[in-house]
Amino acid sequence: MAKRRARRVGEEPATYAAEAAGIEVMPWSTLDAGERYMERLQARAKAVSEALQDAGIPHAVVGGLSVAAHVAKIDESAVRNTRDLDILLNRTDLKRAAEALRPLGYTKRKVMGVTAFVPGAAAGRKRFAEGVHIVFAEERVRPEYVCPAPALTKDAIVRVQEGYACLAISDLVRMKLTSYRHKDIVHIQDLMDQRLITKKVETALLPELRDRLEQVKRDTERERLR
Repeated sequence: MAKRRARRVGEEPATYAAEAAGIEVMPWSTLDAGERYMERLQARAKAVSEALQDAGIPHAVVGGLSVAAHVAKIDESAVRNTRDLDILLNRTDLKRAAEALRPLGYTKRKVMGVTAFVPGAAAGRKRFAEGVHIVFAEERVRPEYVCPAPALTKDAIVRVQEGYACLAISDLVRMKLTSYRHKDIVHIQDLMDQRLITKKVETALLPELRDRLEQVKRDTERERLR
């Protein structure tokens, strides 16, 4: 017979009962870790965006954080956590951006072909995931991509309530359909669910990207019918 453990001082009765029955209890600090990380990520995005804006450098947050900001405007409960901070930047502004972000503790690095600003003086000791990953405007992220990243025009940049500049929906959808990885498809579905991909956005897409969007729609509908 298994030995019943003693209840610890200050321990909640439900926790004691569950563990006594052999059920692993996850601490609240684990359950809300994703929310805390997103808060820190948004704070980093705001600080970086404000520094670049103060320096007069056009930029926009792209990727999952940009998707999350747009989705949050419609339904906060539908926001999906993301790990990275990706920013669209003109290559000609890279040096000025490095100077603008230096006071925040960022150092320019290049890891596996990706340019990033990594926190900490000893940048090599910091995880690449903690950095600001740069996507260059009007350049292809990969040679085989259908189209380059969007230009940083006035219409391409929107400021969201979280306090940083984001890429507008039309250009964000274009980037996601161009990359077309699994996570990009999921992000497209998130935007579709909130009816953010309008007919105007669709008609502005290149034919190949419209085909991809239609495929996502078909796959999404098939999954819902299962």
